[in-house]
Amino acid sequence: MSTFSGINTASRALGAAQRGMETTGQNIANVNTPGYSRQRVEQSSSVLNQTGQFTQKYVPGDGVVVNGLTRVSDALATATARQDSAAAQEQATAASIWSGTENAIGDTGASGLSENLKDLSSAWNDLASKAGTDGLDGARSLVLTRSETVATQIVGMNTQLEEQYTQLGLQAETLSTQATTIAQNVAKLNTGIRETLASGASANELMDQRDQLLNQLSDITGSRVVNRENGTVDVLVGNATLVTGDFSYKLEIGTQVSTTDKTPVGAGAERIGNQFVATIGGQAAGPVAGSLKATLDGANTTLVKQQGVLDGLATKLTNTVNKAYDGQFFKTSDPAFAAPVKASQLELAASTVRDSNGTSADRNYAKKVSTAFADVKTQWRTDVTNLAASTQSANNRAELSAQVSLKSSAVRDGVSGVNLDEEMTNLVAYQHAYSAAAKVLTTMDEALQSLLNMVR
Repeated sequence: MSTFSGINTASRALGAAQRGMETTGQNIANVNTPGYSRQRVEQSSSVLNQTGQFTQKYVPGDGVVVNGLTRVSDALATATARQDSAAAQEQATAASIWSGTENAIGDTGASGLSENLKDLSSAWNDLASKAGTDGLDGARSLVLTRSETVATQIVGMNTQLEEQYTQLGLQAETLSTQATTIAQNVAKLNTGIRETLASGASANELMDQRDQLLNQLSDITGSRVVNRENGTVDVLVGNATLVTGDFSYKLEIGTQVSTTDKTPVGAGAERIGNQFVATIGGQAAGPVAGSLKATLDGANTTLVKQQGVLDGLATKLTNTVNKAYDGQFFKTSDPAFAAPVKASQLELAASTVRDSNGTSADRNYAKKVSTAFADVKTQWRTDVTNLAASTQSANNRAELSAQVSLKSSAVRDGVSGVNLDEEMTNLVAYQHAYSAAAKVLTTMDEALQSLLNMVR
């Protein structure tokens, strides 16, 4: 190796060590930056020509070559963390919806429906126990008052479920708007990354920004990411494409009439039973995870089921009381007292209770109603227990999913995150390498000066 070649080798070593220190400084500076992936200098030894008439034997290489900056990440760990985070968001949203449903038709305290049903049963029993005409008017009035209270409460519960359905629709619209905006930004970053890589520059920071957006998008929709060779990504929600290269599309929420109830739905008349659907460019885009999936499932499934529970209670109450009463105490269009009754339509049929005149024969209907009430109370007690169990299960799933998400995020951060101890070690190593290269350069310079002095 000539003296001038040695100077070139030392110069390359200085440059490589300097690049290493700069990269390490960049990592340390961004230790607390959310979403930052640590970077690493990739370098290799320079290889001399091994053939040709000027090939030299038994000489070292031509120094070091910096091949580029690598963004340290693990595709599997990133995908797993993203998937687990979307699942955690889905379960957290579902738990919130179940809690809201339990609040809407909750049964706690002295004003709960269980207590009101108990009071109504007691009122019927009190009416049946009257031996004469004394106190009959008060007993009849009490039955009417407490029956009206129960009917109003059930209708109110149904109204709260309908309001929750409307809120979930608005929430779905908000989430779809957020997803559309994020998709637009991902497409813009795709363009920037593609152009930057094509110019030979590093796009690591842009990729970090894009990953942050992809994480947010996954939390909402459970989207799937497909990497392309030019550095861009495609994003799919279900089987529909939300982002492809430099282009993005709009995620929209629509409403379709329930297949079991063909009643037309006009503007502002959305109600439980109508299905919220997500589409991209007219194609169904059912989220596979994330908060949007839980929101749609809550509106389309959870609330439908709970309204069915209320409708079942209204039907049980109406038909049970009417059969025992042997007439329409609660309104119904079925003379056989067997038709389903909507919770939203539950109301008394008359403003007075049948006049028994205090006779035992006419008091039998009140006794029958009081006895039959046991089935109504049992059904509601079962419904409330099932709702509480479902809510508790949803909360348990949310807690478990959150723990799983934290663990998978820790695995991803263990690969991509900045470790200050490791960076400080690297910094010392690069500093020593720089000092050694500088010493080689100084020694080469001194040798060259000595050679020049000898020639003079």
